[in-house]
Amino acid sequence: MPPGGGRFPGSNLSNPFAHLSNHPLHQQPHLQQHQQQNLQHQGFGGGNPGHNINLFGHNQSNFQSNAGIGGGLGGPGLGNAVSLSGVTGETGLGGPEARMRFQHGAQMQQDAALGRGQDGAKGMNARIRDVWRGNLHQELDLLRALVDQYPYISMDTEFPGVVARPIGDFPSKASYHYQTVRCNVDLLKIIQLGITLFSIQGEVPPSHLDPTGLNYQPKAVQQYASNIIICPCTWTFNFQFSLESDMYNEESIQMLRKSGADFEKLATQGIDPMEFGSLLITSGLTLTPDVNWISFHSGYDFAYLVKMLSSKPLPEDEESYRQLVQIFFPRLLDVKYLWRHANNLVRRGIIGSQATSILNNLGTKSGLQDLADELGCQRIGASHTAGSDAWLTGTVFWELRKKIFDNSVPEDMNGQMWGLTGVGPPASATAQAAVLAAQQGGGMAGYQAMNGGNMYQQYQRGDGPSTPTSHPAGLANTPGPQGGHSGMMTPSASGPFGEFRYGGK
Repeated sequence: MPPGGGRFPGSNLSNPFAHLSNHPLHQQPHLQQHQQQNLQHQGFGGGNPGHNINLFGHNQSNFQSNAGIGGGLGGPGLGNAVSLSGVTGETGLGGPEARMRFQHGAQMQQDAALGRGQDGAKGMNARIRDVWRGNLHQELDLLRALVDQYPYISMDTEFPGVVARPIGDFPSKASYHYQTVRCNVDLLKIIQLGITLFSIQGEVPPSHLDPTGLNYQPKAVQQYASNIIICPCTWTFNFQFSLESDMYNEESIQMLRKSGADFEKLATQGIDPMEFGSLLITSGLTLTPDVNWISFHSGYDFAYLVKMLSSKPLPEDEESYRQLVQIFFPRLLDVKYLWRHANNLVRRGIIGSQATSILNNLGTKSGLQDLADELGCQRIGASHTAGSDAWLTGTVFWELRKKIFDNSVPEDMNGQMWGLTGVGPPASATAQAAVLAAQQGGGMAGYQAMNGGNMYQQYQRGDGPSTPTSHPAGLANTPGPQGGHSGMMTPSASGPFGEFRYGGK
């Protein structure tokens, strides 16, 4: 049997620190000698080994130490004279300095949650809250409570690009656009959804919210002193997405990486789209004309939402799809479509001088950041992140509404989605017949649609329909059906149908 020597004498397993009671605290010379002996043991008790500790004994009032617990780990310890039964010195956990530090730390934590950082931009970034699988229910509960007082929702999505083009015969540009959206949304998964809430005056929720004024009291939300809720104004929902098993466009993924997307976390902690759809449909944010959805170039945005809400592939025809959009989102406005409408008013000379000046300064620029810069809207967060883009979309909308439309957006702008068709309702039978006749004749320059849009244009190589990708579709003529099939959607690894990566290969 090995000798019982070592750092401390004895080997009482039921009370391994019993021998420490033999060192009374008032024997200071002995303590100093003991301290010198223990300097070689930095792993435990190196700071100040003057102890009167019995961790497992019954007399807990004797739990005292000149070094504190931290001092035993080689540091200055939690305090120089601490007693769990009362304060025994000027410093330590119970001392005034420690109390001040704890209060300061608590204030810093609350300020961070409220977005009151020393750096103004960093503090505003705190108003954008990331939502993952773990806090999904809590945040949707808060949104359910807020939507009555903040019924305007600006939104943006991030998705893995465009990987396919439809093949077949299309009677109009409108039909081609919808089938492009349909085949890509059915093939791909949404990565992020950002939403920002606004009141009817265009104000976002306050950073510290008193829930007593809400019609619905959120149950799962953390509250601070005086029942205050730390409230963001923007939410970024992060969905399950795997670079190993999900399809994507490489350039789109690289852009999202540069913007800070965490694909490892998306794969492990991302939200299940089906679960999100079931919660969103009962949240009070959809299925009601009292809520207004605002977007920018929204053809793909609403398509991904409809896919999650319905848990089905998109309808085969555009008319059925529009009916679903109307059911889920009775009120929606597209900022880019509003910009186009305003330009039409300028050409007709029926808009104010301020609006004319703004639109003329923009010229042909029509991107979200272009409009934001001209209207004096500040971006919060990084571009190409759904939360930041959603917030900027809403800010641009309210400035556009005030400076261009004199605080009154025309009613016929409701339901128009840029990037889906580029025109309003589906083409009529007469319009389709005219398009087909012109197509057979060749060299069609364009056909004026019912709302002034260009319904169809014969594309030259290197030009093509508008899609949210940096590459043109590159279609001179779409290939016809093969083997008697029509309306076929087929992704291709390269060529005029776009590029994609599957399984990271």
